[in-house]
Amino acid sequence: MKISIREKRVMDVFITSAKELIDEYGLDNITIRKIADVSGYNSATMYNYFQNLDELLIYSSIDYLKEYIIELKEQTKNIRDPLQRYIKVYEVFNKYSFSKPDVYFNIFYGVYSKNLHSILSKYYEIYPESLDGFDDIDVLNMIKNGSILNRDYEVTKVFCEKYNISREKLNFLIHTVVRIHSSYLYDIVVDKNISLVEHSEKFLSFLKTLLELTIKE
Repeated sequence: MKISIREKRVMDVFITSAKELIDEYGLDNITIRKIADVSGYNSATMYNYFQNLDELLIYSSIDYLKEYIIELKEQTKNIRDPLQRYIKVYEVFNKYSFSKPDVYFNIFYGVYSKNLHSILSKYYEIYPESLDGFDDIDVLNMIKNGSILNRDYEVTKVFCEKYNISREKLNFLIHTVVRIHSSYLYDIVVDKNISLVEHSEKFLSFLKTLLELTIKE
């Protein structure tokens, strides 16, 4: 069902208000009362549009993906080699996810991560301009997909034909990469003193080695 203009307007107010509070207080310090004060709507109204505070915070957190999406579009638009494109996807993802580990971990691995596809669909219905200008259909599909496993599949599915690897081997590759990346991201959630540059380089080195082993086998 399409979202009405009024629904989009009210949801935008809540999403924007929650984003302002996240910027000011951090993800773990947001309350429904604070959101009501900033938005001008009472908490009962919020529940007409969002299941609860956690779901609203996911919508607001998606706003942090905007800069990531813009840079991803620019960094991948001229890359035709599938391996290099996949590496670049994670290089850009590291840059933004490692700088906001709490937010990105909540989006992709938190309570509502399993509902992310439907949340993203509604989010991009409210903010369709967020997806403007993508020439690479695989990267666009990756952005629109909620499951991070499916997101990776969109940019690696070409591996099966191009490098003659089985679907089973591709699935193993994707699951391994995603699981390892989640652990790297969680490392930063619990230890804010980690060098982000070195941490990213370590992950990218692991990714390149894994890709080399997978393709050469």
